Amino acid sequence: MDALKFDSDDERLDRATADRLAKLRTMPVDTTGLDRLIRSAIPAPSVGRGVLSMRWFRPMRAVAASFLVIAVIAGIMLSMSGQPVEASVADMAKFHNDLVAGRVPVTRVDSIQDANKVLAAQWAESPKMPNMPEDHVMACCMRSVKNRKMACALLQGDGEPVSMTVANASDMKTPSSPVVTHNGIEYHVQSVGALNMVMTQRNGRWVCLIAKLPEARLMDLASSLQF
Repeated sequence: MDALKFDSDDERLDRATADRLAKLRTMPVDTTGLDRLIRSAIPAPSVGRGVLSMRWFRPMRAVAASFLVIAVIAGIMLSMSGQPVEASVADMAKFHNDLVAGRVPVTRVDSIQDANKVLAAQWAESPKMPNMPEDHVMACCMRSVKNRKMACALLQGDGEPVSMTVANASDMKTPSSPVVTHNGIEYHVQSVGALNMVMTQRNGRWVCLIAKLPEARLMDLASSLQF
């Protein structure tokens, strides 16, 4: 009798538990608070910050690229600044014609010594012009080719105006031209129309003589230069 009663109590407990669980399955559960709690515990990705960082980085990258380009150009210019430049035959002929025609400002002088004083006052590093005793100096001036300065003098030789241009040999490169040896000295010779020119390097100076005179006469004049 007691065993039957025990079984009945157990059955009633089982049925009550089952009914309770069934009711729980059908009851709605509000998980909003739980979801909010979980989201607050997990940091959200900083999308906006990343976008702003990218927007800030792009102009900075462009600025860095600009500085790189400037640095490259500056490096190229610096490497070229110490290189000699070439005085073209056409440029030298134009210098002579402008000097003879009075199209450039000049200072009237009577000697190479006076010319050197005038040129040194204009440019302290001006190379000294060599003496040419047999010719009369009429004028002098400073010229430049590709930012390389040259000292110029206008002389009178055999009744013809002769331009003598002198520059530091480290600044000037003689253009490709025929080479003639005269009195043991090598000269580069060229002609432009009626003008003849001879170019040479002596004592650290680059010298060019131009006139409507034969090349041999110009080389004679160049040979008489006293450095």
